[in-house]
Amino acid sequence: MMADRKKKDELRPEQIDGIGQLDNPLPTWWVALFNFSMIFGLGYFMWFHLLSKPGLKEELAQDRKAYEQLVAAREQVALTPEDAVARLQDPKLIQEGKSLYAAHCSPCHGQYGEGTVGPNLTDKFWIHGGTPEMILGSITEGIPAMGMVAWGPILGQQKVEAVTAFVLSLQGTKPANGKAPQGDEY
Repeated sequence: MMADRKKKDELRPEQIDGIGQLDNPLPTWWVALFNFSMIFGLGYFMWFHLLSKPGLKEELAQDRKAYEQLVAAREQVALTPEDAVARLQDPKLIQEGKSLYAAHCSPCHGQYGEGTVGPNLTDKFWIHGGTPEMILGSITEGIPAMGMVAWGPILGQQKVEAVTAFVLSLQGTKPANGKAPQGDEY
């Protein structure tokens, strides 16, 4: 046992600036970790470089191609702002929106958009914007601070567009007992 200890603490023959080094073996856990890293690295090299299995670059290229196809498909379907406004003036869409408005919106905004609890929808003044995009956004996302429900998840996009078309058709109708103007003029 003493011979093993003596051999373990032996100094190496070379010295640098008078400093010597002990010739001790590396810890077993370190040698095992080194061997595992070498085996893993060899396996990784074989799998991704020699066997040409798909790597991150190929996956990224596939994902990017799929994304570009999705964007191209959306661009083909997407309406220009002019086409969207023209669609909102479609009489069939307005008629569909009228029935949806009567069922869901009239308790707060009145049967003719005159405003009861909610604001008047027939004048030029809007609290949350009077452009078609802003009206669509208000109906879709709701105005939680004012107590308006987000109708987008409930009705779906097509029905929300129909309600938006009907609300836009109410502009300038001047119903009896209309609520006083609120918000900014549009």
